[in-house]
Amino acid sequence: MDIDKKLMKGDKPYIFYVIKNWCCHPFIITAFLCFFCTSVTVEGKLSLYNAFIPAFIFCLCGIFACVCIYRTDICKKASVKASLYGTCVLFSVLFLYMLMTSDKPQLILLFTGIAVTVFAAIYLFAVKQMTTRKFIFLMFVLGFIIRLAYVMTITVYHKQHDAGSIEDMDGHLGYIAYILNNSALPNIDVREVYQFYHPPLHHIIAAMWIKVQLLMGVSQEHIWENIQLLTLFYSCCCSIISYKIFRKLGLDGKGLCAAMAVIIFCPTFFILSGSINNDILSITFMLGALLNTLYWLESRSFKRIICIALCVGLGMMTKLSVWMVAPAIAFVFIYVFFKNLKDIKKYIAQYAAFLGICAPLGLWWGIRNLISHGVPITYVMQLSENSKQYIGDIPVIKRLFDFNPVQFENVGDQFTMYDGKYNEYNPLVALFKTSCFDELFTVNNYPMVAGWDKLLFWAAVIVGIVGFIAMIYVFINDKTMNFVHKVFIGMVYGVVFVSYYVFCIEFPHVCTENIRYAVPLIVIGAFFFGKALKLFADSANKKQYIANVGEICLIEFVSMYSCVSLIFYYLVFMS
Repeated sequence: MDIDKKLMKGDKPYIFYVIKNWCCHPFIITAFLCFFCTSVTVEGKLSLYNAFIPAFIFCLCGIFACVCIYRTDICKKASVKASLYGTCVLFSVLFLYMLMTSDKPQLILLFTGIAVTVFAAIYLFAVKQMTTRKFIFLMFVLGFIIRLAYVMTITVYHKQHDAGSIEDMDGHLGYIAYILNNSALPNIDVREVYQFYHPPLHHIIAAMWIKVQLLMGVSQEHIWENIQLLTLFYSCCCSIISYKIFRKLGLDGKGLCAAMAVIIFCPTFFILSGSINNDILSITFMLGALLNTLYWLESRSFKRIICIALCVGLGMMTKLSVWMVAPAIAFVFIYVFFKNLKDIKKYIAQYAAFLGICAPLGLWWGIRNLISHGVPITYVMQLSENSKQYIGDIPVIKRLFDFNPVQFENVGDQFTMYDGKYNEYNPLVALFKTSCFDELFTVNNYPMVAGWDKLLFWAAVIVGIVGFIAMIYVFINDKTMNFVHKVFIGMVYGVVFVSYYVFCIEFPHVCTENIRYAVPLIVIGAFFFGKALKLFADSANKKQYIANVGEICLIEFVSMYSCVSLIFYYLVFMS
């Protein structure tokens, strides 16, 4: 009888709730959708088979629409409901036909996704059932669709960083191909082959994914393109983890919605979802380490410290730059240790376990190459001073503090080798430019975006400045945020920001000034933007006029940023 009670929860078996919780987990759902996105093909061309996942997504939206119709008080007559059901079915058939016959199905997918999510939002507001969670869920859906549309638009050779080629066996594609063909890691001096110096986790996972596709019968034409489904999954995971970080740091309501809007509609995460290099996986592990540190700070459990160790260790096994979260994590460990000296044995055991897991995972690749070929553990490939993008001849003072208006005449990142007027030299300007357009989108290549590019850039600048000012204000004046949280987040921001500048000065080439080397700044900036809105909203509830104006302005800024981002990339997809 006691055993039966343990196996039951309420009137249903306990296993039912376990399975339900696992199946409803956002990571599981995202992985499920990305797995079925093996329909994504070269340049977004779709056949009857590979139109499955867009159709599947739309059918889910259609089911939601039907549920809305069924529950709406306006539609009490059976005939009206039947007509609306028929319209949904007809619209679904039309959508599939257009999807399979269009040269640019990503446009139809994105347009339909926008239409459905807007319809759902209007309905939920109309029946007064809109909540913060539902609003963020709708943003998640739209964010997934625009990332998928981006992946459908580009190829593994198009708008990539350091992709190399399968035929030449260099770059990230060559790295993956080497592991796939040899079922082994490169046993060479990794300095001699382009990009082979990187730790191999991302490339191992990509090679395994290709093997899985081959077993599934996916064609050779598609398997390499579908590497982008891994990066699509990682990009979506960054949104989920960011949400959990914001909740742990106390954001809710309008502030949480605003912070999530910045993350979900930030172009950097669109671009990284289609980039086949190891950047986005390393960023996912960095954010995972931050989240699990916040969890551990609350629970002090062995499970959470193992999760932190795995995130940092596997992150460094993906890209060494993940070390940048280590100082902030070390601060939390030291703080907790000295606050709980009576439990010294517990924490020594946990820290020993952390070190025992993290150090081997993070350092084995560098030690292996050091022993076998004398490669320094911290080796990073450096471009030649003869490169067309070399900017080491520009004084450091000018690079740091020159904000000449000429730099903002064209808000795309400037490379003379890509017909730019000059080589971008100011790291801060480049940070904002690449956060919106990477290095690869310019008005010259996409004349349709003229005007929208400047709107997006300046909206991003405003959001970034507000986030930075809010961070300073919160650190000095806000008493609602935990002291340890302040120092923890501040250290992450400081280390990433300083490391980015040091990297730009030590490796003086335009390509080093890219936001992909400092993505955690976006997440932290988004949090403090949301925090600013939350502070204004709380003050506005007390009928303070300035707070009301501030709240309205911040909502307008984040709304403009999100909408212009969608419009800009919709126009890019059309080009």
